[in-house]
Formats: sequence, C-alpha cells, structure tokens
Amino acid sequence: MKYSMLLALPALQEVLSSSFRQVKYSLFPPLSLLTIAGMTPEEKYDVTVRDEHVEKIDDGRSYDIVGMTVYISSAKRSYQLADMYRRRGAKVVLGGIHPTSMPEEAAQHADAICMGPAEPVWPQILRDFEKGRLGKIYKGECRGSASLVPLAKRGLMNRKAYLVKNTMVLSRGCPNACDFCYKAGFWGKSYYERRPFDGIEKELSGMEGGFVFFLDDNFMADRSRARDVFSRLRDSGMVWQASADLDAAGEPGFLEEAYEAGCRSLFVGFESLSAENMRANSKKVNASADYGRAVKRFHDAGIMINGSFVFGFDCDGPDVFARTLDFAIENRIETATFHILTPFPGTPLFDRMRKQGRLLHRDWDLYDTRHAVFRPKCITPGKLEDGYNLAYRDFYKYGSILRRSLGLPGALKRIAYNVGWRKMDSLWSFAIKAGMISFIRPIFERILASGTRRAGLSGESYPSAAVSAAPAATVN
Repeated sequence: MKYSMLLALPALQEVLSSSFRQVKYSLFPPLSLLTIAGMTPEEKYDVTVRDEHVEKIDDGRSYDIVGMTVYISSAKRSYQLADMYRRRGAKVVLGGIHPTSMPEEAAQHADAICMGPAEPVWPQILRDFEKGRLGKIYKGECRGSASLVPLAKRGLMNRKAYLVKNTMVLSRGCPNACDFCYKAGFWGKSYYERRPFDGIEKELSGMEGGFVFFLDDNFMADRSRARDVFSRLRDSGMVWQASADLDAAGEPGFLEEAYEAGCRSLFVGFESLSAENMRANSKKVNASADYGRAVKRFHDAGIMINGSFVFGFDCDGPDVFARTLDFAIENRIETATFHILTPFPGTPLFDRMRKQGRLLHRDWDLYDTRHAVFRPKCITPGKLEDGYNLAYRDFYKYGSILRRSLGLPGALKRIAYNVGWRKMDSLWSFAIKAGMISFIRPIFERILASGTRRAGLSGESYPSAAVSAAPAATVN
C-alpha cells in the first residue's frame, strides 16, 4: 500500500486583494514541487501536486504526509493549512524561503522544517517519515545540490491552468550579493552553482512545445554555460525567456547569439537609477553600468526587456517615480515590474533595518513588495506606496505603450505584449476559469517567436571599460 502525499504551494496574500491578477499566477507551474515529486519513489508514494493560485488545495482528503513551499507573504496561509492537515493526522514538512529564514516560527506549525534546498535531504526526510521518526529540522547544503536536480514530474501539474508548460533552471543562486535580494536568505550571500550539462540536455530533449521559460536567478551569469545552451537550442525551433544582468550587454556578440538561439525577452534588474543606491546595497554591476546604452544593446540584438525597478532606497526622494518613468518610457522598455523595497528576513537589508529601528511591523502578509513595511529616509511610507501605484498606472497607459513601441522592429508585437499583460485581466480570468489556456498557448508562442530585430546590425558591443555610471538620484 502506498503512502498518500500532497505537495502544495499555498497562495500569496496578493490573491486575496482587490488588485489580484489571475494571469500573473497562471504563467507557469511550481517547478520546485514538481522537482521534489521527481525525487519521490513512485512505488512507495501516490503524489498529488496543488497550486492554490490556480486551484483549491483542500479537497477534503486526508494525506499521510504533506509538503509545502512557503514564501514570506504566504506564511499565514501556509500555517493555516499546515495546522489543518496536522489535525487530520498528516505529517507536515514546511520548506522554502520563509522557513529557511524563520525556522523557529515555522516549526510551530510543522512536524519537520527543511532549510535550504530540499534535494540533499529529501531522501532522508522520506526514510525518517517511513520509520516514524521525523526530525524537527533538516538542513540542505547548497554546494553540490545543483547536481542532484532530477527531471521534474510535469505530468502532475494542472496543464489546463498554465500558459507556459516548460520551465527549468540551468543554475542555482547568483554570483551577485545584493543586500535586498530574498535569495540571500535561502542560498547564502553569493552562492552560485551550475547544473551538469547532461541533465540540462536530457530535460530539454523531453520537453513538449516550442517555448521554455528559464527560471534561473541570473541565466547569463556564466557565459560559457549559456553558450552551451545556445548551441543546444539554436536549431531546435524553440523560443525562450530568461533573466540577465546588465553586464550581459557588455560582451560583443553575446546577445546576438542569444537571439539566434531563440531568446526573445529578458528580465533585467535595473533596480535603481542611482549608482549610490546600488553601491550601498552591493549591486556593483549596476553601479558601473550605462543603463541607456545597455538598453540599446538589448534592443539592437532584437531582445525585449522586462525591466525591474525598486522604489524606497535611501537615496530615493519624491522625484524618484517620475525620473524612473521618464527613463523607462524614453528608452522604450517593453514591460516593467515595479517593486517597493522590502526587507525580507534573512537578508542584510532586514538586519540593517532592524538594527536601525526602521521596521514598521512583522505582518508577513504585507511583505509583498507592494506595501511599505519600513520607514524610508527621504519619503514617507504613504508617499512611497502612492508613487509605486502611480508608476504602474502611468507606465501602462495607452499613450505610454504606443510611445514605447512605435518605431521599433515588431511594434505590433510590443503593443500586443503590453495590452495582453496589463489591459485584459478580465478576459484572462474568464479564459483561465473556462479552461481555455490550451487554446491561447499556441497563439502566445507564435507571437513570442515573431521577430523584433532590425536587419543589418553588426552585433558589435561597447567595451566593458567604457561603461559609465548611471545618473545619481536626487535626495529631497
């Protein structure tokens, strides 16, 4: 007789807010749970995977063992579910970012806590569970964990719920050591390790469909490994998206190689226009970058940008919102993700804010990068939230969308990307609830695959030594 296992991703509290956007959480399935499922012996366990962002977790069933991935702003919901399943007799294991940063808190709601990556300790957790002697805390070592990543059990995901079926990682961690990045609390300050290439190749070979989303924190940190993957993808017909630092624009021909291998969009962390902000928070690559020139390099290569911007650093005054918007619009950044600086537990930023007495509370529901949970130096918490909301509103106005799209190659594609992402929430919600994602997916993939590169470009780049500093922010 098999043990019954539930692997679940409790919903972030944003799901309960009036601004919840279903499409945001229907992009791709929880890869971490599908990966853990891939390490679980089929002959011993009957595994169910549930993602509360797209489906109910509690279907009234009882399970022998329940594992949950817990994020900071899903902690309260995770604890509610954990307590419920424990009352029903299940053994509950909590892992992920929040239990790693706050193990004593999480341990009050679990039979066992997994700190750090689960792969090194998951077999031991299962052995101890089967013997009826689960330990309270298991610590997965980061170093060496990348080689343990199994093939994800994608057959367990709800295929009708997600726009992107294929997600994977080439590496773990990030060579940067940014003070504000929540990854520091999980992987450590500067841990970075790449997966063995044979595992990557095997995973790519088994994928269905023509689109892959690479979830690495910094896909292009290792140029050699990235080029290995470019070679593997170049003639595959697949298109893909990933994340990259600004220094990817500094290597001649590199972005052009990525485009030829199927890259059509990159998530790029600009974070702040202030070099001083970046130096103070240990993001040195940004402190020495010419942002505008880097944007031009991405665009010349034909790669669209999803720019990440953070408000609330110590050099950010009331003018930071207008200056950031002006930069993003004038440089025709295709899409943008704005954040309020959030001191996540386990990060140097959190420790600094706590010592300075600047934390307003520890209501983890609000640690979601949409609320001000600390006292900024040069602006009030209320003004910080107002400016954040204003930035989103103004960036995605139709006038802004047209200004950022017209005149660039593939203008209609760029317009469609903006409209589809921010202007059609009600239609997305209807399509998702009606199970129509499988019909939309081929359209999405065809649009993404279409060209955005201007013909006749040489692929030359500016030398890294010539990269100038970004303009400093004004402090008011």
